[in-house]
Amino acid sequence: MRKEDESIPNARPDEQGSDITKGILEHKSSHGLEQVLASIPPSELESILLEAYALRARKLSVYDVLRQYESNAFVQPAVIDQKEQVLFESFVVRTLPQKTRLIELSPVTALGTNSVLSDISQRTVLGTTRNTEVVADGVTVLTLELAKLRRLNKNDKNPIDLGTFQRELRTQKHEQPGFTPHFHALSLVSSDNTHFPEEFKSRVFSDHTSIYLRIIRDIQELGYQSRHLKVSFSNIRIAELLIKNLNLNRFDIMRHTQTPSYSLLDEFSIPLPRNVTFQELAELPRSLPTELLFLKRPLEFMGRVFNKVAVDINDEYGGQVELIFDLDRHAGIGYYEDLCVKISAENIDGRIYPLVDIGSNNWLANILNNKDERLITGGMGTELFMKEFKAR
Repeated sequence: MRKEDESIPNARPDEQGSDITKGILEHKSSHGLEQVLASIPPSELESILLEAYALRARKLSVYDVLRQYESNAFVQPAVIDQKEQVLFESFVVRTLPQKTRLIELSPVTALGTNSVLSDISQRTVLGTTRNTEVVADGVTVLTLELAKLRRLNKNDKNPIDLGTFQRELRTQKHEQPGFTPHFHALSLVSSDNTHFPEEFKSRVFSDHTSIYLRIIRDIQELGYQSRHLKVSFSNIRIAELLIKNLNLNRFDIMRHTQTPSYSLLDEFSIPLPRNVTFQELAELPRSLPTELLFLKRPLEFMGRVFNKVAVDINDEYGGQVELIFDLDRHAGIGYYEDLCVKISAENIDGRIYPLVDIGSNNWLANILNNKDERLITGGMGTELFMKEFKAR
C-alpha cells in the first residue's frame, strides 16, 4: 500500500460527516448548538470536526497560512534561545534530588484533565478535534501518571516523586508583564499513601520549597541575578471559608485570580490583616473577631505545618529569604486543597515576579477513591525567569 493510502478509513468521511451534519441541523432549531454538539458521541464528533477542518484547510493558500502564523499568538516561537534553555535545564537536573524521576510528556493530554481534576474552566485550555487538549499544566498530567502507576502497582505504597519540563499553553489573558500564551515550565509532584497528612505536608513543602530556592540561588553561576527572595505561605481554605460563611460571590472572586491589584479582604472589608509574620500568626487565632472565629482552625493548621518549612529555610539561608503569611490569597480557589506557597523575587531592574507556586491537592485521592493518597504539586515558570532575570 502506498504511504498516502494508509490514512484512508474504511468508510468515506464525507458520507459519515453528512449524516452527523443532518442530525445537528435537525436538532439545532429546538436546542442550542453547543448542547447538540456536546451530546454527540466523542468518536462521531471527532469525525465531523476533522472533516470540517480538512475542508477549511483545503480552502487556504500558502499566504493564508503565513498570515495566520504571523498573527496568531499561540503559534509564535519563544523569545529565549533554545541553547540557553538546554543549559538551564541541564543545571536544574543536577540540582534535583535523585529520587525525582523526570519524564517527557506528550504535548497533548486527555480531554478534561484540568477542568475535571480541578475547578479550572475548560475555556482556559486549547481543546483539539481528537478529544484531547494541549497541555496547559504539567502537574495535572503528572497526577494522571501517578494514578496510573498506583493502579499498575497496587501493593506499592512507597512515595513517588515525578517531574517534567513542559511547554504549556493557556488561553486566558494575563495582566502581568512577562506572561505569554505558551511558556516553558518545570513541574514537580510528590505523593505518598499515609495516615498522617500533617507530617506529609510539612516534610514535602519543606523539600519542594528548598529545591526551588536552591535553583534560583545557584543558577547565578550561569549569569542569572535575583534578589529579595520572598516565600509567602497561605491556606486557600481561608478564602473558601470566607466565601461560604459570608455568602460571597465565588464566581466573581475567581474571575480576579489573575488580577494582581485585587484584594479579597479589602473588597469585602474583612477585618483581617493581609500579611502577618510567624509571631503575629501565633497570636492571631486568639484575637479573631467573633464573626471570623471559623478561621481559627485553618490559621492554626497553617502555622503548625509551615513551622518546619520556615526553620529549614532559615537554617539554610540564614534569614536571607523573607518569610510571610499571606492571608489575602485567593488565587488557587478550586485548585488547591488547602495549603500553598508562592516564591517571588526581584530582578536587577527592580521588578518583582512570582516564579514558583506549590500547593496541596486532593486530585489523587479523588481519582483513586482513597483518602490516604496525599499529593503536593508545584511549578516554576522557567521561561519567565530566563527572560527577566538574565544579567545584561
